Amino acid sequence: MFPIRSRNQRGLSLVELLVAMAISSFLILGVTQIYLDNKRNYLYQQGQGENLENGRFALMLIDERLAKAGYRRNPALPMDMAFPADPSSDCTFAAGQAVVRMDATTLCLRYQPRDEDEINCEGNTFSGSSDLNKPYDNDGAVDFNTSEIIVEKLTLEDGTFACNDQELVSNIEDLYFDYGVNDDLYALQVDTYTATPDAGDIIRSVRYSVLLAATPGNLTQGVESKVCSNSDNDDEIGDWENLTGHSLDCETGRLYQMVSGSSTLRNLMP
Repeated sequence: MFPIRSRNQRGLSLVELLVAMAISSFLILGVTQIYLDNKRNYLYQQGQGENLENGRFALMLIDERLAKAGYRRNPALPMDMAFPADPSSDCTFAAGQAVVRMDATTLCLRYQPRDEDEINCEGNTFSGSSDLNKPYDNDGAVDFNTSEIIVEKLTLEDGTFACNDQELVSNIEDLYFDYGVNDDLYALQVDTYTATPDAGDIIRSVRYSVLLAATPGNLTQGVESKVCSNSDNDDEIGDWENLTGHSLDCETGRLYQMVSGSSTLRNLMP
């Protein structure tokens, strides 16, 4: 007696296998695309967050330093006596000047230390010999050696915002200062704004703008930023050039952001 052979199918046919592979391929492609889209969105948000963080920090630092400019321990002391001419340092000051422009992306400021706990932009406390425990002596004069005035140089160096060569904020593409000035040491007002004040002008307020660029590249998927000028079209001027007059070509795919602020020098204005 011979065994009866089963007619039930064993395994998969070639057609079924091909159909299963095709469906699996579509599922894998879909999941992969979702992953890539989420990753691009994550990197874009990271870039935006980096620019926002650096922008806030840069504006805060600039405003914080400018708030110190022109501070004198005796407010009754004339500015030209509290801040005598100083041509010896990297920053050349005329008598009475507390802020001077050095170049398009550099300014210098100076101030007297408030007390022995005064900290400059490098994080160092006052190291001079003047006694800062008392602001005035019996005659009402300031017990302070004006050769020990604190000088700070704010500048853009190789994409980094720095103070006295101390790096503060990175990924800065460009920096712009606009100065509110007059030519009278004793007239506490702003007559006009200019990006290039004269050597004898007294700077009493500063408007500043910062152009930031996120670290990762290719975040905009080839979409050109409106912030910078279009290198393929000389007639298309970017927002940064409209604001500052500085022509700048964007790197394709780079994520840029502009931030601006202003500061009236509280020690030089009523």
